[in-house]
Amino acid sequence: MRLPRELTGALCATWLSAIVFAPGCNCDDELEFIRPTLIVEPGEAIISGIPVAQDTPISFRVPNRRSVNLDGIVAVFDDDTDPAFKLVKNTIDRVEPTESDELIITVRPLTEGTIRGRLIVDAADPAVPNHVEVPITITAVDVGLPDIEVEPTDVIFDVIGRADVGRESIRVSNVGIRDLIIDEITPPEDPAFRIVTGIPSSSPVSANAAADIIVTFRPGDTEPHTSTMTIRSNDPDEPEVVVTLSAQAVECPTAVAYLVDEGAIEPFDTIRLDGRDSVAGAPGTFIPPPPDGYEWQLVQRPVGSTAVLASTNNNTNELLVDLAGFYQIQLTVFAVDADRPDGGLIRSCAPAVVDVDVVPEDDLHIQLVWDHPDADFDLHLLRDGGREFTHDGDCYFSNRNPEQSTETPSWSVNPDEVPRLDVDDNRGYGPENGNIKHPAPGSRWVALVHYWNKQTDGAAQATATVRIFAYGRQTIELTQVFDDDEQMWQAVEIVWAADPLAPPTLTQLGQIDRFVRPF
Repeated sequence: MRLPRELTGALCATWLSAIVFAPGCNCDDELEFIRPTLIVEPGEAIISGIPVAQDTPISFRVPNRRSVNLDGIVAVFDDDTDPAFKLVKNTIDRVEPTESDELIITVRPLTEGTIRGRLIVDAADPAVPNHVEVPITITAVDVGLPDIEVEPTDVIFDVIGRADVGRESIRVSNVGIRDLIIDEITPPEDPAFRIVTGIPSSSPVSANAAADIIVTFRPGDTEPHTSTMTIRSNDPDEPEVVVTLSAQAVECPTAVAYLVDEGAIEPFDTIRLDGRDSVAGAPGTFIPPPPDGYEWQLVQRPVGSTAVLASTNNNTNELLVDLAGFYQIQLTVFAVDADRPDGGLIRSCAPAVVDVDVVPEDDLHIQLVWDHPDADFDLHLLRDGGREFTHDGDCYFSNRNPEQSTETPSWSVNPDEVPRLDVDDNRGYGPENGNIKHPAPGSRWVALVHYWNKQTDGAAQATATVRIFAYGRQTIELTQVFDDDEQMWQAVEIVWAADPLAPPTLTQLGQIDRFVRPF
């Protein structure tokens, strides 16, 4: 007998309700709780043709095909796994639903043949299953090997001064036909030796190529030092190369340098330097005569200065200081070790340092420099009421020492002290310096810069810099870019204070106009 559809549906609903809500049924958790599942693909890895002595990566995919997170995945090898296998990425924190991640290992077989391993993968609870074992079988073939050569393996540092730094290079060559991978360079145990440049494993040395390991020796005493460093690589015939390091220091020579002339130094003075009081260090050493024993360096000079030492390797020296400001000169000396057949030079542990502060003697000093190698710029110091390019109040290249008269306002407190332009530099960089020894109180001046001639077929653009010094110290610096020559820059107005202890009043003008060469 067939029941009506409505009755059949009602009976089915009643039957299901009885099952679900039957007394004593505790299956709610089973129906509501979904557990993640740990899956590793492939479940077994069998790979042939793996090259001997090369790192070959193998990846295993971990997918999550459930609707809950798969957490805490960790992979290890079992104890019987061949040591040629290495773990690269063996943990995964979480795999989101429908996503996947991977575990990565590498294998580097040392000989041809078959090697085996077993990857054991576990996941955190409540994954079911949460433990998977993956057998791995690889067959290695010889398709060429790396071959390491290290030169030298017995490194003897040159004798250096105590507290100096010695440096030696160790060349690592690959004379094989496959990549040479440097797995590790163990540092020397003696802290006086230090590896400053290694060869990372991420940068293999290709066939017929080479790379250098740089080692330094920085002693704090004069005792002999000996240590070793080990280079480990994927060369199956020579996986370790031991390099011996030997070094010894001696007492350094001492560099001594000083200024010959005492007293104030002004722009365009020539200073003299003497290094002949320098002394050798350990017994049996001596400072040879020039050019081997002395090394001078101008390590600092004012911006815009073109000052150059007269010599770099004499025992005495000279320097024309062209700009006001700070200069620093260093002297390093070298001693010959008479006990060494090669006559090697030992550097002084520290240079002698000579600081020179060039201070204008004049109360008002105006400095002009520029950055064009050919251009001719001119500095004008124009008194109040004066006219450019005339002898009526303009101190410039054609009127470098203007005369005073009773008809014109005085330049200076002393009628015998006139402004002066110390040099007319007509080809590149400057400087040109304008000076007033003691400006008259309340006197007013304007510093002008004229781009006279570019003197080149190339780019005319140039940048001029003006610095104002009052009572020996810089008070302002101004720059102006010129697009072409025959332009005049009104840079700054200077009003000299009535109080001799007060600074002048400086007003930036910043005006630039076309100004054709008047002659």
